[in-house]
Amino acid sequence: MKSCNRLIWGILTAVFFLVNVSSAQNGAIKGDNEWRHGILFWTSDNGDFQGRFDGRGFLNGAYFFENNSDVFSNGTHLRKARLAIKMKLWKNWYTEWDMDFANGAPEAKDMYFSYLGFKNQYTKFGHFKVPYGLAILTSSRYIPFPERYYGALAFKLGRRMAIEHGHWGNNWNVRAALFGQNFDGVKDKTKNETGGGFAVRVATAPINNDNMILHLGASAVWNRPDDEKWSEKFNAEPETKIGDYEIVKTKIREINHDYCFGLESALVYKNFHLQGEYQLVNVYRNNDLATASFKSGYVYLLWDITGEHRYWDKKQGEFGQLIPNAKDKWGAWELGFRYSYVNLSDESANVFGGVAANYTFGLNCYPNPNMVWQLNYTMVQTSEHSVIGKDNFSYVQFMTKFFF
Repeated sequence: MKSCNRLIWGILTAVFFLVNVSSAQNGAIKGDNEWRHGILFWTSDNGDFQGRFDGRGFLNGAYFFENNSDVFSNGTHLRKARLAIKMKLWKNWYTEWDMDFANGAPEAKDMYFSYLGFKNQYTKFGHFKVPYGLAILTSSRYIPFPERYYGALAFKLGRRMAIEHGHWGNNWNVRAALFGQNFDGVKDKTKNETGGGFAVRVATAPINNDNMILHLGASAVWNRPDDEKWSEKFNAEPETKIGDYEIVKTKIREINHDYCFGLESALVYKNFHLQGEYQLVNVYRNNDLATASFKSGYVYLLWDITGEHRYWDKKQGEFGQLIPNAKDKWGAWELGFRYSYVNLSDESANVFGGVAANYTFGLNCYPNPNMVWQLNYTMVQTSEHSVIGKDNFSYVQFMTKFFF
């Protein structure tokens, strides 16, 4: 009850601060409200202050077919229920406060501040995503399928306590971060938190115009697990959280460190979007144990039937939101196909976590900039070393996203 009360007071305090920023120490600050691309901004007249909310509600459901292993359950759930407050303060400072309540308990997401005083650069400190991979970094509001691909699930680095510096130009973006561990739900004061590592991501768009965008990128991460456990889990659900059942998984012990490498590319031509990534994870172990190597990748093709397409965001080195044409009363419509796979088995290292591959067909509707309706049909294939053994099954999944 006490933690709930503190959370409520925290939300009320943040809302009060956003609405009453005019009480800043140099007196009243005048500004204007603007509704832009589905987001309400408050901006001071001198541009030194800006504030906005980021609320997300995702409703998810799935129905499984041909499930010979009889382990999945059909159903629906609240996938995300997030509230964030994002503020630009005193011209050169920015802060973000982001919580998720979908699992019945508050979970900290982005919690950081950053300095913006240098041209096309920032330095931030706090809790945020490690700069690794295009699909992983892309906001959940913008991804064209209900869930990210296998590699983003199996090799997730998540949000970490970190310090990051980013720099960008008109057609390039570089980000590097020194990171530690995740926020602990209950802080163990006797635990040595010396795990963590270093990550760098480079992205470029050498072609970037209204008709064509070419995106190329690469990421690398050196990561060390908690020094008291020296172990790491790799697992993934079949690209749906309904049933919450991992079909490929393994736990590696005696880990010294691991390297994660990622390559990414995308080609946008008018209203067609082709995108893919490849990931390689090498896990180096102590006591002369063999290095284990895991792989994952995906490729997808999107056809925006009504003519829209996503634009490249140079500040993030990612693709932004698909905004429906205001003239189309039925909104934007999109067809998609994605193939993805993950391999958590390495015979030479005597590790057998299984292999899974998915074929997904999707239909998306964007009735306005604040809503997305997604319907997918997915066929799943697993190997003999997966949790459910060698199997083939399929499912239908929907996701309703609304955000502001």
